[in-house]
Amino acid sequence: MKAFILLIFLSSFSQVNFAQEQDSLKSKKPALIQGTVGLRAFWMSTSYWEEFKDDHALGQSAFIQLKTKDYKGFSLLGRYTVFGNITSSDLTGRDPVTGNFNRYEVGLFDVNDPSDKFFGKLEELQLRYNSKKFSAVLGRMSINMPFINPQDGRLSPTFVEGFSLNYRPDSKNQFSADLISKISPRSTSGWYSVGESIGVYPEGQSVLGKPSGYTGNTQSDFVTVLDWKHKMTKDMTIQVNHTFVDNISSTLFSQVNTDWELSGNSTKLLTGLQFILQHGLGDGGNPDILKQYKNPDDVNYVFSGRIGLKNPKMIWWANYTRIDGKGRFLSPREWGRDPFFTFIPRERNEGYNQVDALTTYYQRNLLKYGIQVYGYAGLHFLPEPSRVEINKYGFPSYAQLNFGGKYAPSDWGKGLDFHLILMSKINMLSGELKPQWIYNKVNMVHINFIVNYTIQWK
Repeated sequence: MKAFILLIFLSSFSQVNFAQEQDSLKSKKPALIQGTVGLRAFWMSTSYWEEFKDDHALGQSAFIQLKTKDYKGFSLLGRYTVFGNITSSDLTGRDPVTGNFNRYEVGLFDVNDPSDKFFGKLEELQLRYNSKKFSAVLGRMSINMPFINPQDGRLSPTFVEGFSLNYRPDSKNQFSADLISKISPRSTSGWYSVGESIGVYPEGQSVLGKPSGYTGNTQSDFVTVLDWKHKMTKDMTIQVNHTFVDNISSTLFSQVNTDWELSGNSTKLLTGLQFILQHGLGDGGNPDILKQYKNPDDVNYVFSGRIGLKNPKMIWWANYTRIDGKGRFLSPREWGRDPFFTFIPRERNEGYNQVDALTTYYQRNLLKYGIQVYGYAGLHFLPEPSRVEINKYGFPSYAQLNFGGKYAPSDWGKGLDFHLILMSKINMLSGELKPQWIYNKVNMVHINFIVNYTIQWK
């Protein structure tokens, strides 16, 4: 009932603001307050081939974002979002076979309190400055970097609190620096210090084969992110990024993308290369190995490559990633998705070593109808699930298939878009599997249906 009342309120509010927008257009004066109202409905279901606990959920979120008119380059921006569990299976119940909790549907709501049916969160509150070459943001904000990013696959993306600087000296270069003191991961209702945010999601196993104990025991005060993007030519760009997590890790990310013109048509050849180097720092978050997030002696590297084709009607690419080195490659799942070319939505290759991943992607654009259809296919060769020192989550090698479609009507439904995702992960490990290696991981069918509606006024 609360969610229903909220939707009526926001609908009425949007009509008022639409009228304000029309008045603003008539007077040809920019509004003192610019705003966005957004609604998201998200249906999710997961079913298994074996006798594990199936789940489903329908979540609804609604946000309002307000931004003041610029005054000498300065402005204020805020965003508040409410979340509601419209209906769901029992997300607080354990799977009777493994004794584990649901992993997917619970992420539509607050993973720390799945029983909470309705809650809100102040996601953005910031002071902004913007000029021709320089911009800065202080407060709560969104971020999109290789290892800290929105990962917008639930009702709300990830946000951070801190200070961000951006500098564009010319058309070829962009520099940014971020200092982060707090993080609000998706699927949570609160804000956490850097150390507290690590462990909000399931921890997996320690290198000793016992449950990890770093939740609430990780000491890390801040994260810094330095990023440089350079356009070498019209068709070649490079990116260098350094993510420093206090007392835990240092990760250097580099990427080169090149588009090659093919004579005689509008199709381009796409190529890309990534190299990532990571090493531990300090005491890895805690000197006690049972409470430690990362072994400070770890040194990991990742190589990822891509080749593909692109034109206005389609995109295709094939990708490969190798994770190697000493110990586990780690990047908190609470903070974002993998930056690897082989990433497929609804799973990550993090917490492992000795990994080979091969994926392909095809997208078809039906521009006339506002429709996009796509498909992913991937083979992910992981170390044996029993090798806990390089397989943190006890995950078997798997194949993943995703089929999806997006529709954004341009005539009757401005601001409205639909997104359907069908996903299956299939075990590729021979022999008998422990139930813990299957539930929440493989031999499943997973369905998402998302409806977004956004209204803006200026």
